[in-house]
Amino acid sequence: MAKVEVLARNWDLEIEDPEATEGTFVEVGGINSFTFSSDVNNAETTTFDDLGWESHLAASRSRSLSMEGYYLVDKDTGDLDAGQEILNDAATETGQDSLVTFQLTDPGGNTKQFEATVNLADQGGGNDDPTSWGAELDVSGEPTDVE
Repeated sequence: MAKVEVLARNWDLEIEDPEATEGTFVEVGGINSFTFSSDVNNAETTTFDDLGWESHLAASRSRSLSMEGYYLVDKDTGDLDAGQEILNDAATETGQDSLVTFQLTDPGGNTKQFEATVNLADQGGGNDDPTSWGAELDVSGEPTDVE
């Protein structure tokens, strides 16, 4: 089968619900943009033998996921989007309680699962804007493939 491009809007980001059975995930709603990034810390290994050319080894790697979107609330009940509410709560935790499990799934059903800490983005807007909402997830450890 031919490989095709996929739209970013067809990815799903889910957060584990801490009040449900372990492994129960809730979709985070209202996202209109996300970026799953990587970084590397290199260990310098240059010696005189390299004749002026720098050399290094990858010493450690990290991942992060940033998302932007809109604040979602039920105007009749006042309930927040369930995924946003869990994520908002996670952003207040410290220590071991600050690590939350997420799943990021592409349109082909390939899922990466990871633990991350949450830092909320600025929230607000202007006179004619919907209220912004977003977060930065700092992944702790290596993401794993879910089968």
